[in-house]
Order: sequence, then structure tokens, then C-alpha cells
Amino acid sequence: MIKLTIKLFIKNFKNLLNLVMKRLVYIIAFLLTLQQAFAAYSTPGTGKNWNLDSLVANSSGHFTYSGGSYFLQDTLIISQSDTIKVYQNSVIKMGNLSILYVFGTLLINPVDSAKITAADTNFKHIGIRLDSTSGASVLKKLIFEYGNSIYMLNCNILIDSCTIRFNTNYASGMQSGAIALFKANPIISHCKIFRNRRAAIVSGANIASSPVITDNLILENDTENGNYPQINLGAASTSPVIIRNNTIRGLYPMSGGISFLPIGSIPSLIIENNIIKRNRYGIAIQNANINAYINNNIIDSNNAQGLPMLGGSGINIYGNSTLNIICTRNMIRWNLWGVTVQSSAKPNFGDLSSSDTTDVGLNKIYNNSHNDSIFDFYYNVTTTDTLKAENNFWGTTIADSIEAHVWHRPDIQNLGVIDYLPYRFAAGIENSTKENPVLFRLFEAFPNPFNPATKIKYQLTSSSLVHLKIYDISGKLIDELVNRKQAPGIYEVEWYAAGFSSGIYFCRLDAGGLTGSRKLVLIK
Repeated sequence: MIKLTIKLFIKNFKNLLNLVMKRLVYIIAFLLTLQQAFAAYSTPGTGKNWNLDSLVANSSGHFTYSGGSYFLQDTLIISQSDTIKVYQNSVIKMGNLSILYVFGTLLINPVDSAKITAADTNFKHIGIRLDSTSGASVLKKLIFEYGNSIYMLNCNILIDSCTIRFNTNYASGMQSGAIALFKANPIISHCKIFRNRRAAIVSGANIASSPVITDNLILENDTENGNYPQINLGAASTSPVIIRNNTIRGLYPMSGGISFLPIGSIPSLIIENNIIKRNRYGIAIQNANINAYINNNIIDSNNAQGLPMLGGSGINIYGNSTLNIICTRNMIRWNLWGVTVQSSAKPNFGDLSSSDTTDVGLNKIYNNSHNDSIFDFYYNVTTTDTLKAENNFWGTTIADSIEAHVWHRPDIQNLGVIDYLPYRFAAGIENSTKENPVLFRLFEAFPNPFNPATKIKYQLTSSSLVHLKIYDISGKLIDELVNRKQAPGIYEVEWYAAGFSSGIYFCRLDAGGLTGSRKLVLIK
């Protein structure tokens, strides 16, 4: 009995010892990993200028050079008052979860390019974090890839002519966007930003940042395919937020174009001269206290998700009367919805009575549709107010057709009214709703509908240069029947349309400063 007890004791002791040894191995491995994770080299903070080779010479193995590339094994800290200059073409490979902290100044401006990438793309790095004292930093001609983000805190730097791509890592303490802002007002220009995990550029909802984003290609971000726009910004500082001359093209069904959802205010926002295509939606602005000018953008084919109850607007505005938004000269077409206005927002899409000379309309809003219906403008606001949308082109010069394409009180009784008169023709010439003088007249075509020919008759008041043109439903000029000077009188011209497909067309007569138009229906 005693021998059996001793044997059991020895066996249990061996098992316990093995367990302790295994745990000890795990603890040692964890401590080594922890030591490696927090291993770092800091420049001395003596106001010295460094290049990559001097970092290799002084960093005690944290930053090395081999085979034509530099290697950052863990963490490199540029101390306050120190400057690192990267003026030569170079490749910096970063180890798993390594990071470059910048409290001093980082100047990257090589002859051709410098690249910061992962040593192994299966084990991505964290990226670059620039803190408040690094405001003089410049990143030019940098390829930044296979990391998490370039994260700016309380600093205003220049990012120019860079390629920022394939940043699909997630790292705690950083941000989800490829370029992330925290109280930062950078200039981001002439860059290619594509195929990153979430947004190309992001800031916190309640953290005031005012970037200037100009002349960039922002393409196919949100590889995670979550509910994230490619530019995703919140509150702003007193400096204007400017998004200008960019191409913002989507790929993934859940990715939006540009979104503002601030907790706070945006004193000045300018979105102009951009091409915004193939996203889940084009531009979305929500909440209150925003002053915005949305001008001369091409916003089309934002229907990537294809679900009209979840997105698809060219422009969506959701908020209250403190949203002061003027939209002018935009091309809004081929989205699931053209413009949607919700809550109690009241933007201006053209008010010819306004003293504000920017509020002139001149938008082209047409062919936005889903479920076999056109939804160019949906004023989904319960109100007795009238929303101004004067002096715009709606894909047609027929008032009844415009009315069929906008959704407001005549369609649903408790909605507000959209004032879309006067409207304009595609060429930008106002199409009056008043009768022309009795001696100038464009008669109804006959026959109409027709196949394949119809006769168009018109009457002139005086000798004048006459243009009689045919346009398709999108406003594209497809045929010109008359282009010559004619004396007063009645004329008749045949349009032979055998080479055109069935559909709706418009003929337009211009003579002596007067104009008229008629709808034509070709049925084959």
C-alpha cells in the first residue's frame, strides 16, 4: 500500500513538473515577445539631422541594411527636435507590427520614389504615427503599403505624389483608414490611394480636422466590404475642408463615396470638380451645423450595392435647417436616386431670387432610376416648406415629364414642395414656360408616335439663323436637321429615324433668340 502511494506520488509529481515546465516555456516565450514588441530605438533629441545610413550606424541593430533594403525590426522613434531626411531612392522593410513614431520631423522627397513596405506581406507593419511636434513633416513620392495607416495627431503635414495601397492591417491604437486624422489639417494632393482595408481618408466624428484633399485618384478602397465610404470625415476646425479635383471610384458593394457625419460642426466645406462613380452612394452629408458648397461634380453610376432602400443616392442630405448647403453645376445621373433630402433639411439647388450669386442651379439631374421608375429628386421631408431647385436640367424640356421624375407633395400629400421652375435645356439655355410670340411657333410633329419618319413644322417671325436639332433622352445631340439663315414663313422638315432605336427624343428650334421644343416618340 505504501509502495503504491509512493508510485502515485512520483507519477503525479512528474506530471505536475511537466506542466510547470510547459507553462514556464510559455511564460518565457511571452516575455521574449513582449520584450520584442516594446523594443525600440529613439534618436537622442539633440536637434540632429539624420539620414537612413546614420540610423543604421547608431541604432544598435534596430535599423539595419542588407541586400539593397533597409529593415526596421520593431519601433523607431524620431525624437522631438530631430529630423530624418530621406532624399535618395530607397526601400524600407518593416517587421511584423513595427512602427515609426515621429515626434520630430520626417522629410521624404526622393528623386523617384521611396517605399515603406512589409518585410513579409503575411505579417504586416503598423505604419507611421506623426504627433503634434511633427507638423513640418513632408511625405513626397512615397509608396506606403502592407501596413495599417499613416496616422496624424495635432499636426498639419504635406502628403504629395504618394502611392498608398494594400494597407489591410488592423492595429490597436491606430485608425481604420489608410490616412487617419486626429485634430489634423494636412494637404493630401496628387496621390493614388487604393485597395486599402476601409476608408482612404478618415477622421473622428467629434474630432475637428480640416484636410485639403486635391487632385488624387481614390480607387476601390474598403476591401473589407463594410459600411465605409472612401472619404469618411467628421467635425472640422475653422479652416475649410476642401475636396477638389479628385476621382473617387468604387468597386465593393458596401463602399460609399464621400461621407460627413460630424458630432459638432463643419464651418466651411467645399466639394467641387470631382468625379464620383460606382460607389454605394456618391455624397452623404448628415447632422447639423454644416456650411457646404457642392459644385461642378460628376456623380454617376453610384449603384454598386443595388438596394435602393439602403443607398444609391447621388447626393443624400439628412439633417435640419442648420444645414446650409448649396448645390450647383453638378452632373447627377445613373444613380439609383439622384438627390434625396431627409429629416428637415432644406438645401438649395438653385434660387434665382437669392442674392447669393453661387446659388444659381445649373445642375443636370437625370436618368436616376430603380424598379423601372425615375427618381431624380426625392424630397422626403414632412413640411409645408418649398425647396428651391430652379434653373436645372432634368433630362427633358417637358414640364409634365419633369414632374414625373421628382417626388414631393403632388405625389405624397404631407411632403414639401420642390420648386423646379424655371428649368433649363441641356445646353444651358433656359427653356421658358411662357408662350412664345404667336408668329414664332414650333408645331407638334406629325405623325407622333412615328416609325420611321415624322414631319416637323415651324413658323418664323423674321429672317434669322435657324437651328433645328434632335436630342436623345439624356440631352445628347444626335442629329441636326437645319443650320442656315431663313426668311419669315412656315417651314416643314422631315426627320427620318430608321437608324435610331425606339425611345423618346426631343426636337429643339432656335431662331432669332427664341426657342421651342417638342417631344418625339419613335416606336419600332
